[in-house]
This record gives sequence, structure tokens and C-alpha cells, in this order.
Amino acid sequence: MFGLGMSTYGNLTNASMAYLPFMPFNPFGITNFGGDIQIFPVENYQTSQIGLAFNSVAQASGWPAGIFGGYQMTPQINMNAVVAQASAMAAQSLNAMASQEINTALQTIAGQKAKIQAQLQAKDIKDEDKTKLEEQLKKLEEYEKQINDLKTSGMDPQSAYLKANELKVAVNNLIAGKPDNEEKTDKTDEKDNKSEESSQSASESSNQGAKVKPSAFTSWVDAMTEAIWGPGTGDYFEEGCQEITKDDVIERMIQWSKIHPEESFMEAFMADAGYNQKRTYGKHILNQIRDKALELGIDLSKDEDYKACMKEMSGTFSWAYIDNGVADHYNALIKKVAAKMGYKYEYSNYSMSPKS
Repeated sequence: MFGLGMSTYGNLTNASMAYLPFMPFNPFGITNFGGDIQIFPVENYQTSQIGLAFNSVAQASGWPAGIFGGYQMTPQINMNAVVAQASAMAAQSLNAMASQEINTALQTIAGQKAKIQAQLQAKDIKDEDKTKLEEQLKKLEEYEKQINDLKTSGMDPQSAYLKANELKVAVNNLIAGKPDNEEKTDKTDEKDNKSEESSQSASESSNQGAKVKPSAFTSWVDAMTEAIWGPGTGDYFEEGCQEITKDDVIERMIQWSKIHPEESFMEAFMADAGYNQKRTYGKHILNQIRDKALELGIDLSKDEDYKACMKEMSGTFSWAYIDNGVADHYNALIKKVAAKMGYKYEYSNYSMSPKS
């Protein structure tokens, strides 16, 4: 696996990429026979329908001519068998994921039940607190039963995984004192209000024929700060990224840096976004910066920062890894566009070290 990206070994075929998620669960081999790197299931490779369907080299070379000579025949591929085998492989992954969610939820429940039992033994416990603890304990036991029942429910793998994840989230919300629906609704409404306020401010400035001021996006910065704070990202993160357009991308970046001078938005984005979020919304943000630059007459064809961003987001290795340090190239590009617009944009270079 460590040599897949090296040009001397050939290129990893798109078809072989389909096997990557399943490598921890099934025996696989790797070959560059034929020039390109191909990943294949070890067991029954040549007769495997999914192996044949994904591997043209196997089709062409894995079947010798008959006893009496003649031409080499390409084997028949049963696409129904391909789909069935692919589904079976996916089921293994989903079952493993569901099992992990179930075990995590049960461990969380066991730990919280032990904690509650200890608190209930306290001599000075108030009746009100005792009632709340007993109610939580009862609810935890209900979730525990549902999770244990899930093990023998006979659900299809995808449904089982989704249900296990739903129960795990419900358990975590209960322990944190967050009602599943009400809390989510309240937060969604709050974020929506911030989004509407930001859009309304921007719209009012636009209607007056004036350039939208960075300060119009303070609510957006606040909402995104909450979504980015801590490990991972919150519910509003993706929505907030989607709101960025070429007409306000620079103003949003400037206002973020005014409120968070210690860390630019792109640095925070790269540090907290998941891989798929980086690819999707990192490209979206880059496209908005590009469109604004072109609108202002900036030539990007020779811009090294733009090229570096494009290479990182769409290059050979972007399917597997995106370097967080590309934030510096984003920021350099933002600074150039901002200067063209009459703004001053300041940022600190990307660093893996914690910032005060």
C-alpha cells in the first residue's frame, strides 16, 4: 500500500479504489501487472465475478487458450453476481460499523448507570435530584434494552447501522441533558435566525447600491465559530459554507479574522473539517474566490497560490489526503483579492502548534 502513489509503480486504477474501504475486512492482493496498480481479492480471484468486473487485466490474461489452441476467450461476467458480491462486502463493513456503535452506546450506558447508582446512595441527596436521577436511569435502561434487541433484530446491515447510530446519539443527548428533538430544534432555529440576520444585512447593503461591509457577517462568524468549536464540526457548518458566494467570500474572511485574529477561517476550516467536507466545501470556497478574482480582472493563470490550492484540492493524492497547510495559499489568494477591493486582510501562517 505504501507505494501506491509512486509513479514508478503505475497509477492506482479508479476501479481498484472501490476495494479500498473493504481492505480491513477481506484478504486482498496488489499487483502492477499490465502497468497500472490493481487491488484484487485474494480468494478465488480469477473466478470472482466482482474481481473480473473490476479488473480488465484479469479478463484479458487470466483465461488461457483451449487445449486445441484457438483464440483466448474473455469470460462471461454475471452482473447480478457482481452486485450480490459487492453487497455482501458492503454488508461486512456496515455490520462492523453497527457493532462499534452498539458497543460504544452500551459502554456509555454502563458507565452512566454506575455513576447514577453511586449518586443515589448519597445520604444528603435531595428528593428533586433523586427523582431526576431515577428518571434518567429508567430511560437509560430503556435504551439499553432497545440496543440489545437490535443485536437480534434481523435488520438489514444499513438499517441496523443507522438505528445503532440513532440510539447512540440519543444516549449521549440524555446524559448531556439535551432532549433529542427540542434541543435540536432550538439550536436550528437559533442558527437559522443568525443566517437570516446575516443575509438580511447583506441584502440591505446591496439594495442601497453599496458594497457589503464585513461587519454584516458578524452573526455568520458567530454561528460558524460555534459549529467549528471543539472536535469535528456542528450542524450549521456545512450550511454556513454553502452560504459563501463570490460576492461576499472576501468580506466573510475579513470579518472572521477581525473576530479571530489568532486563526484565519481557512486554517480553522482545514483543522476541523472532515476529509469529505474539505473536498466539497474547500473546492466551493476556492471557486468563489476564483470567480471574484476573475470578476476584478485578476489573472490567475500564473498565480502560484491559486495553482497550489488547485493542486491540493484536485491533485493526484486529494482522494486520500489534503494537507491542512494549503490554508496559507488560500489566505495569500484572499489577501490579493481583498487588496484589489480596497481591503486589508491579515493572517498568520498555518501552524500545527496550539495557538493561545
